[in-house]
Amino acid sequence: MSGYTREFLSIEQALKEVVRKIDKEDIKNATGKSESFFRKCSDENDIEHNLHLKDAVQLDCISLQKGNGTPLLSCMEALIERCKSKTSEYDNITSSLLNIGGRIGSLMEKIKDYTHIHSEGGIRLTKREKDEIYKSIASLEEKIITLKMAVDND
Repeated sequence: MSGYTREFLSIEQALKEVVRKIDKEDIKNATGKSESFFRKCSDENDIEHNLHLKDAVQLDCISLQKGNGTPLLSCMEALIERCKSKTSEYDNITSSLLNIGGRIGSLMEKIKDYTHIHSEGGIRLTKREKDEIYKSIASLEEKIITLKMAVDND
């Protein structure tokens, strides 16, 4: 088990580091459980042994007292931030799609208005109308690029 590589930014990896840096007796006194038990908990493939939140708090408290910070808490915070950013990415994608829909609607309205028989140039587009349509297309392209970046970050 000691040669087992844990997934980066995982509870198991953080637990392995905490247990490595804390004295066996301190672990036993704080949690009532052995170092060996927590080593088993740090094995991602061992589904029989799981870290209890109460024990995680105790281990982080000991770690903090020893000057090693709170690796389990830091790991949990990072995992939660990762979830938040995924939610944010979803929101960015949704927002981009809504913006694209709005820009397409605006472009369609301009084209409809500018190609109407009673428009400035009649059924032919004037230079000013073409410029307005190009601006709308450029604005739409910007939103498509934003969508591509939001999807790529997912």
